[in-house]
Amino acid sequence: EFADPACIESERIVMETGKTCVAEETVQTGDGTRLLTTYKSPLYNVDGVVMGTVGVAIDITQERSYEQEIINKNRELETLFTTMDCGILCHSVDGSKIISINAAALKILGYESQEEMVAAGFHMVAPSVLDEDMETLRTRIQSLQKVGDSINVAYRVQHDNGDLLHIMGNIKLIEENGELFYQRFLLDCTTQRLNEEALRKQEEQRQMELLHALSIDYNLV
Repeated sequence: EFADPACIESERIVMETGKTCVAEETVQTGDGTRLLTTYKSPLYNVDGVVMGTVGVAIDITQERSYEQEIINKNRELETLFTTMDCGILCHSVDGSKIISINAAALKILGYESQEEMVAAGFHMVAPSVLDEDMETLRTRIQSLQKVGDSINVAYRVQHDNGDLLHIMGNIKLIEENGELFYQRFLLDCTTQRLNEEALRKQEEQRQMELLHALSIDYNLV
């Protein structure tokens, strides 16, 4: 009866219903405010009457902090995509219907029009996506289960003329007017990726030269 009010309320529900209750409770501790997930079940006396509760509390303060940090980073990335000249594609959950697509997305994917992309065989993933990236991209899209869930994914696209593009994408599950659909942002990161690759090769070359130099028998020289 001297417990935190939030604890008293959940215990009252358990004792009245006779069922296990799962709840989130905020408590003050010597380390500050902590968020707990609690599992409480009714505790019976020898006469079968509920005499109290027995439960377990799991500290999820840090996990919730990580979750909020991920949400904030996703929002920052979405803001970046929307403020830049990037491709925007919206399609149905089953991938059979394109709801909207802008010119930038068509250009990135290598098509002149929505009709051309549909005729080429668009089904959740554009046919121009490299075969080795296609299934991974489709799996990542379908991994979004709850409205508001989003994910970032990198993949490659090859145009009919042979140009290979490196794409950074953000995908989010949206609901409007009772209809679920995927909202996707596409950003062409080819130049950045090629620059990174060039720097990586330079670093590998430098390391090889260093290893070669270290392998010389200086005593013999």
